[in-house]
Amino acid sequence: MGLPRYDDSYLSLIAQQLRRGPAERLQHLAAEWAAPGFDPVGMLSELAGQARFVVVGSVAGALNGWPILLGERVLEIVPGGSSMVRVERAARRLGAEPAEGGRDGSRWWVLPSGARLHATLAPSGTRGYEDLARDAQSMQIAAGVSVRVASVIDLIRIAESSPEPDARMFVSALWATLEMLQREPSGAKA
Repeated sequence: MGLPRYDDSYLSLIAQQLRRGPAERLQHLAAEWAAPGFDPVGMLSELAGQARFVVVGSVAGALNGWPILLGERVLEIVPGGSSMVRVERAARRLGAEPAEGGRDGSRWWVLPSGARLHATLAPSGTRGYEDLARDAQSMQIAAGVSVRVASVIDLIRIAESSPEPDARMFVSALWATLEMLQREPSGAKA
């Protein structure tokens, strides 16, 4: 257990992000110079309507308004129920090849661009789709395309309980994002 020091350096960047719509936030942080070959909007658009899932990880952070550039080209989702088969079909339509699978039932696919799709059944600190779907918010990412995105508090829960040391690096940015969302909910575009 640790207590992070208060960090207000993110606040102006988060305010800028929250003035954008969810798709703009994501495109801004996944710009070609930040994450070449990564098209999370295209990937999510292919998955939407095909499978039930909640977006987690850095893409969910970006959609919620955090200010961290998407340097990794990974889209992380938590499929619901029997949706893993549908996620696999959508990954194939994107031209992805299966990569390693985890002992926990998670699956990885690598797209021709080198971007990766990761579907996990229960991220650290959660009980899976039903747990995350309770507080997930539906966000429009393209015309006629909406996806369910994990809440910031759930992203904090996942990051704080993750065995990966890198996951905890972004906890202060997530807390700052949550603070800004609670302070100015009417100012944020949904």
